[in-house]
Amino acid sequence: MKETELKLLEAVSQIIENDGFTKIGINRIANQAGCDKVLIYRYFGGLDGLLSEWAKRHDYYSFAYYELTQTIKDATPYNAKRIVKDVLLQQLHYLKDNVLMQELLVWELSGKSTFKIILEEREKAGLKLQDELNNYLKDINKDSSMYMTILISSINYIVLFTRQYHKINGIDFSDEKSWEKLEEVISKYVDFMFTSVGI
Repeated sequence: MKETELKLLEAVSQIIENDGFTKIGINRIANQAGCDKVLIYRYFGGLDGLLSEWAKRHDYYSFAYYELTQTIKDATPYNAKRIVKDVLLQQLHYLKDNVLMQELLVWELSGKSTFKIILEEREKAGLKLQDELNNYLKDINKDSSMYMTILISSINYIVLFTRQYHKINGIDFSDEKSWEKLEEVISKYVDFMFTSVGI
């Protein structure tokens, strides 16, 4: 990837981090990157293309598909459960430590998001990842998609809620031990998914 393309992607991150998604625009990105806005069209086909590429690098499920799909395809009964746990626990760690991803989700949940391309990219990549899991899990648990949806959504909510408020249902997430316990419980849910075949 050319240096200018990387500068444009970094400019998107800097604007989001400093001013939020409402300030994202062709002119602002070009000024931040120190280049002509025509290069956004040349390299990415426009703002949507640039944001789609940014999402592939910063949105967990947008890049997780590309990183984990082959691992899932190579799954065996002996390591499939571990792979599913890894997908979910990596999501938790990534979102918990990534302010840009948190800002993206908050912005989308506000209903003010005008850049549907990022949401569409996540859904497309995430669904591909789920399809790979389903190919393997369909004989293990026919409701695996629903289990994963509940776990993914729970992780997102807990991380985003505890940005402002430390306690949920009496559990204090300002205590690192609560996060460790959450990881244990996520693992138990995955174990439950696999119990029907005794794996």
